[in-house]
Amino acid sequence: MSGEVWRSTHLPSDRAPGPDYSGPGVEAELTGRLPETRPERQAAHEDDDAYDDLYTARASSALGKVASDDGMLDVRVKAPDELGGPGGATNPEQLLAAAYASCFHNSLTLVAGRQGVRTVDATVDTSVTLRKRGVADDYRIATDLTVRLPGVEPETARRLVEQAHWECPYSRAFMQGAEVHLHLA
Repeated sequence: MSGEVWRSTHLPSDRAPGPDYSGPGVEAELTGRLPETRPERQAAHEDDDAYDDLYTARASSALGKVASDDGMLDVRVKAPDELGGPGGATNPEQLLAAAYASCFHNSLTLVAGRQGVRTVDATVDTSVTLRKRGVADDYRIATDLTVRLPGVEPETARRLVEQAHWECPYSRAFMQGAEVHLHLA
């Protein structure tokens, strides 16, 4: 797979069976112990009846910092030098790159575990690029993932990466469009 770039546009026919989620569900599925789903969380999205809510992360951004509600994430955020900002702190694109790399790695671990393939040395590098078109505020995000699977045969590695791409919630959000609900408080 070294240097190979390809785009996924269809669901692979040899996709392993199982739920289409990763992240918090990876460990639970591998151990066979899925968390209990609370009824109030199931009803959270009316048009999303086929999905059970497994976990909800919450974070707030204010005054140049972003923090999760449980205190596990609490970082300063500034625009990078390249965008005319002061730099010297993380930025939304870095946070997205870190989150996507982690989520994809979890999906890869899940997919490989189902097939009995060891991925203990696997790495996922992600880049997130903020793009702009013209002079209007027409922005887009572009992502690139580089997966390394040392010791895994190239065809097996390609199949695992393709399957992980289809099961990773972040990949699916980029491919299919994520649900976005806006609220004004």
